[in-house]
Amino acid sequence: MTCNEIKTIEEYYPRKGYNNGTEHKCIECYKEYKRQYRLDNKEIIRAQNKKRNPGWDIDRYNQYVELQGNRCAICGTNNPGLSDWCADHCHTENKARGLLCVQCNAGLGYFKDNPEYLQSAIEYLKKWQ
Repeated sequence: MTCNEIKTIEEYYPRKGYNNGTEHKCIECYKEYKRQYRLDNKEIIRAQNKKRNPGWDIDRYNQYVELQGNRCAICGTNNPGLSDWCADHCHTENKARGLLCVQCNAGLGYFKDNPEYLQSAIEYLKKWQ
């Protein structure tokens, strides 16, 4: 899908290897193309992503989707975010923990998986309620 509209150079992603130095599709069309690609190839992408995550494979992932009722293990949303659930794992022991939405997974990462930091954040938020 392309809009075939004439647009300014700023409306294209830069790409060094391409003839004019930009992506062939405008930013809006490229985002739609990538979104559709992820939808059409969800299982392939899911399997590839799970291979990279320590403690996870596609079978374990699918088992957790079922066990968690297709919901985030922290906030309970049924919307994973960008494209798929994040396969959370312990970074020291490489053990699978659960599936998280993008926001909860990022939150744990920003708090460096440190319960003391998270508890401090809880106390801070409660203080300002």
